[in-house]
This record gives sequence, C-alpha cells and structure tokens, in this order.
Amino acid sequence: MEKKRECYLDIARVASMLGVIIVHTGAISWYAAPFSLYPWGVLNVFDMLGRFSVPVFLMISGYLFLSPKRDVKPSDIFKKYIPRLLCAYIFWAFIYAVITSGLLSSRSLSNGVGEKLLSDTISGRYHMWYIFTIAGLYIITPALRPVAADRKAMKYFLITSFVLAYAIPTLQLLPISNQYVASIFGRLELSYISGYVFYYLAGYYFGTEELSPKQRKIIYAIGTASVLVMYAVVSFVIIKEQYPTLIYHDYASAGMPLFGIAAFVFFRYRFQNVDPDSKIMRVIVKLSKMNLGIYLVHDFGLIVFRKIGLSPVMGTPIITLPVLALIDFAISICIVFVISHIPVLKKWII
Repeated sequence: MEKKRECYLDIARVASMLGVIIVHTGAISWYAAPFSLYPWGVLNVFDMLGRFSVPVFLMISGYLFLSPKRDVKPSDIFKKYIPRLLCAYIFWAFIYAVITSGLLSSRSLSNGVGEKLLSDTISGRYHMWYIFTIAGLYIITPALRPVAADRKAMKYFLITSFVLAYAIPTLQLLPISNQYVASIFGRLELSYISGYVFYYLAGYYFGTEELSPKQRKIIYAIGTASVLVMYAVVSFVIIKEQYPTLIYHDYASAGMPLFGIAAFVFFRYRFQNVDPDSKIMRVIVKLSKMNLGIYLVHDFGLIVFRKIGLSPVMGTPIITLPVLALIDFAISICIVFVISHIPVLKKWII
C-alpha cells in the first residue's frame, strides 16, 4: 500500500520559504537608520514573524532523516547528498560572485576583481550558510539516529541542549547576569550540543510525539509569548541605541526554538488531514519540490530590487514588503522552473 503523503510538510516548506524571502526583503531597509516604531517597526514585525522559517526547515529535515523508516547510510550521505549540496553551492556562489565582484562592469580580473571573485565564491552569498549547516547535519545523522530512537535520551538531549545552548547564553545578554553567567558557564565545552542539532532532533521528536489539545495550546502560548518578548526587546534596544543587532532574535537565542517548535506543531496538526489530491495541494507539492532551488536563487530578485531602488519603505511597508516578497518569490519560481527542464542542472544545482 502506498504511503499517504504528509502534506503538512509541503505546506510548512512553502510557508517557510515565503518567510525567508519576507525576512530578506525586509532586510533591504531593516538595517538602515533611523530606527523608529514607524516605518522600521513594521519591518521588524515582518522580520520577527518570518524567523520561524529556518527552524522549521531544519526540523523538517530532522523529522525525515532521523526516521527509522528512512534508510540513511553513511555511504548515501557522502555519495548522494553532500555532492549535490556541494555542486549547488559552488555553482550559485560563483554566479553570485560574478555579480558582486565587479566582473560584469570591469570585464577584467585585474585591480582586485579576480581576488574578490575567488573570495566571494568561497564565502558564498549571505544566505548560503544554510547549505553548510544542513550538510553538517547530514554528516552526523548516523550518530544522531540512535539518540532519536531512544525517547528518553532524546528528551534529555533536547532539554539540556535548550538550557545550556540557548537559555543560558541568552541570560548572558542581560547586563546584571552577564559577568556571573559567563564566568561559570563560559568554561563549559558545549559545542557538542549547540548549533542547530537541537532543531534537527526536535523535528523528529515533535513530528512523532502525539500531543494533546492542551499540550498544543501550551506550546502555542509559549511560542507566541516568545515572539512578543523578542519583538519588544529588539525594538527597545535598537530604537534606543539606534544601531541594528540580531543577537536578541537570532537562531541561537532562547526564544527562537520556542517559536520554531510552535510553528512546526501548528503546521503538523492544522494540516495533517489535508487532501493531497486537491488542486491547491498539487501546486504546493510542486513548489515544495522546488524549495532548495528557490532558496538558492531568491537573492537575485533582491539584488535587482536594490539596484533599481525598490525597497519596503518606498510606500506603506505593511503593503510594500509583502508585495515585493511575492514578486521575488515569483521570479525565483520562474528561474527554478526553467532550470528544472535542463536535466544535468536539475539534478545537481537545484
């Protein structure tokens, strides 16, 4: 019997991709002073709401790759998954580097253009850090699968990881506790539970754990509260200091895992019974399959926006930002659609 498609994963992927594009579209003006409740505060609302995306992306990957139903061998990781990610990274990093290095205007590799071309290709565009992150998680997947198979071990890991890698570092941001917390916990070696492993394991846990309506409401309440607190803190600090900072709401802050988990649980239970044969679902599935490609190419549209002077604050941000984000989303879909009809490129770069 054919396994029923878990449509909520496709919906979560597409929604997360839109969230990423919204955050990056808003970033065109988010870092620009003056910082005030309007219009910058509106951009900050979109920025905050869109940040569930990366945690949900990672949780989806964890749910799929840590499942015992999926046979993930070390040989598959190094022969199948990593080579594809590497090829996609090199190809798109080079294309972006051609644009950002000045090669198109100078048409020469002299005067530092060649060095910048190489440097930008190696470092990649700002959003391409995700490729390294997911590659690293793929590599350690065989080591994490035994943890995921042991419910008690997984719960222990998630709790200790959240406390030591997210909650305590966030406490260090408080002026009063900074020196004391840092002096005690700064000497602990926490690299083995920090980073994005938490999201990866959390995806499998919350994708397989049956939650009661009461438990879900608690998770939603905590997730909502975390977003509100992060927004209030970020707005207060940045408006007061007139300097943009991400430390209070980056993916390593304590509020972000709570937000990401709430979003993932919402997608799972809200869309778990969606008809996979409905017209809208067929479209969403197609977009879901284009997800990696859209992520990789979506900054091309934003580069054009910057070049021609389009920004979220050129009009009413609550309208302008979503419109620009949807335009960029459409541009990205078109690019990936064209590439998907070129067999070799389809296999290796999207």
